[in-house]
Amino acid sequence: MLCSCGTEYMDIYAEVQSSDPADLINSPFGGRYCGPIPPRRRISLYRAIALSFFTNKNMTTPDVFGGRYSFINESEFEVGQPVIGSPCSYIVNISQNRTGSIISPTYPGAYPKDMSCTYQFIGKSNQRVRLEFRDFDLFFGGPHCPFDFVKVYDGLDNTSALVGTYCGQQRNLVLYSSESNLFVHFYTLQRTANTQNRGFKGIFEFSESFVKLDFISHNDGEHIRGSECDQKILSGKESSGFVYSPNYPYPFIPKVVCRYFIYGMQDAQNLERVKLEFSKFEIPKVEHKDKSESNCTDGYLKIYLKGQETTDSYDKFDHELCGTEIPPPVVSDGPRLVMVFSSGELQGGGFKAKYSFETEYKIPGTAAPDGTCSFTYRSISRKKGEFNSPRYPSNYPSETNCSYVFLATPNEQVTIVFDNFKVKADNANTTGGAYG
Repeated sequence: MLCSCGTEYMDIYAEVQSSDPADLINSPFGGRYCGPIPPRRRISLYRAIALSFFTNKNMTTPDVFGGRYSFINESEFEVGQPVIGSPCSYIVNISQNRTGSIISPTYPGAYPKDMSCTYQFIGKSNQRVRLEFRDFDLFFGGPHCPFDFVKVYDGLDNTSALVGTYCGQQRNLVLYSSESNLFVHFYTLQRTANTQNRGFKGIFEFSESFVKLDFISHNDGEHIRGSECDQKILSGKESSGFVYSPNYPYPFIPKVVCRYFIYGMQDAQNLERVKLEFSKFEIPKVEHKDKSESNCTDGYLKIYLKGQETTDSYDKFDHELCGTEIPPPVVSDGPRLVMVFSSGELQGGGFKAKYSFETEYKIPGTAAPDGTCSFTYRSISRKKGEFNSPRYPSNYPSETNCSYVFLATPNEQVTIVFDNFKVKADNANTTGGAYG
């Protein structure tokens, strides 16, 4: 801490613009250090670093500090065309670089405070931009990143839709633009506390070969910003539509992973489930001599009936599909269904499936195939069981008409017993048998 370094300390100035020692007072202060832990590596923002060592001890030791220095080429930090008036903002145009590195100022040394840097990526109309952070280390001030942060926008500037705000330590952070432009803003707060985070380093690429999003935008899906081809589909109340593999109806692109998040309604009046019916399916499978090994080792479509949304739960799938046989219909266990499509080296025709959002009544019995609130109880299937109102014991939906039919065999009769009954009576037409 700054206040504990009273008798002996080292001050660091890494943002010095002038070589005159008298101008240090006008340079941003880079931190004061003492004790046994050395400061992290420093790289100058401009062309100079100044160190100021102070001691008022009567006795000194021979090994106070020591280190190494080197002069490096500044071109490593020039991501693209410099923006006039900013020490760290660049325009990256496809006409100059198709691929390259993006690196924060003074990386991997501790980055400066009170800084605002922008990186504007401009591609051609048929391209998308891929950004991969291979090292990301910013001060973590909380889940909403109120202090230092990197913001990524899906467009030409910071008026475009926000992809996300990032701080702390990020791993495997890979982002894609929806179209041909991407905008990155790196901001650090002005403060007195010492922070020694590195910043970030990554790579960028403009390409026409990334997944085209037509298979999402031309249907009812919504592309999840920042992903290559993930989408979400929200129910319009008992609505239906189609989902497709990337590039459908043409063969899918090798080596891509696309996720589908299909969400039915869930509130006080609505509860839905998702039904999925395939009409085309072609994902090449690999035959193995060991029959215990999965044939879907090249490409696959995994289905999660409980709607898993976190990466660490993706190994708990309910169905793993590949081959050319049309899969049977599947129904979610709740209001959400998730699919993960992964293509391998082999190409195939892909898939087409119809999704339907059906009202979930949570009534035991054989449901009507048309999805209405009609349930049948047959003696030949089960001799006894239970029945209940829709979603019992939770609130039942309004404007609901349900029928329950109990069918016995020719030599049987049916007995029903109500363990609970609170059906509201209309007071104007109450009869002796009504309950209210």
